[in-house]
Amino acid sequence: MTAISTILSIAMLPVNLLLYTHLTYEDDVIQNLDWMSLFTALAIVIVAIALGLLCSAKIQSRKFNNIANQCGNVSGMALIIFSGTISNSGDGDTKIWSRDWTFYVSVSLPCLGGIILANVIASLLQLRKAERVTVAIECCYQNVGIATSLALTMFEGAELNEAMGVPFFYGLMEAIIVCFYCLGAWKAGWTKAPRDAPLWKVIITSYEVLEYVHKDLNGIEVSISESDDNNESLSEDGNILTTYYNFIFSRNTSDLYEKELPQSSPTETETEGNSYKQFV
Repeated sequence: MTAISTILSIAMLPVNLLLYTHLTYEDDVIQNLDWMSLFTALAIVIVAIALGLLCSAKIQSRKFNNIANQCGNVSGMALIIFSGTISNSGDGDTKIWSRDWTFYVSVSLPCLGGIILANVIASLLQLRKAERVTVAIECCYQNVGIATSLALTMFEGAELNEAMGVPFFYGLMEAIIVCFYCLGAWKAGWTKAPRDAPLWKVIITSYEVLEYVHKDLNGIEVSISESDDNNESLSEDGNILTTYYNFIFSRNTSDLYEKELPQSSPTETETEGNSYKQFV
């Protein structure tokens, strides 16, 4: 969902920018927009996502995925620190704590409204509870990296400080709102994490990956042959394991297995003076 929504932003972000600026400002503001910087910032984000997907597909390593994920978290924290520094480096009027109350309300409402509306729509569509959580987070947790990149390329001076305050404060609000939402969803049993698991374990464990790794095989086909070689084969979809091996039972248990495997044809064999039945 994150990858698809980011790709769609190539078209949706310019459309939204045109819509909001046309409704809010004069035509000269639209004419002065730096569209080249806009598409350059989008291209950088799209290339980064494409490279990430390519590496994940080509490098089949869980260790690599974990390292890449940790690097992404570090980059995200660095972006927040950078945004906070830029947005608070101007004069008193542009500092993040010196804005008018309308700034805090207007920047916070899309996040809060998005998570509520997404839950309502996902519930009406009867999605599974874990899927509702995913949709809600995706709808409110926006890519502030794109907004930060746009602000850096389209504004300068005091306008840059003022513009950087929007993604910075929105990032803080979405982190707080999503945090409390995830805790509530976890305790309500809407996630794949056990409700009675320790919080630290829930935070560091990816239960989606864990469920996939420990996924049971859907079917096992066993064929008993006369060959002494034990062979195994896995179906293309990875759901059926086929194995070939021998069963040799002593006479005192042959009646039991004859009842369980009526389709088998026992043959008498003699091995070192002892009688065995071999099912073929």
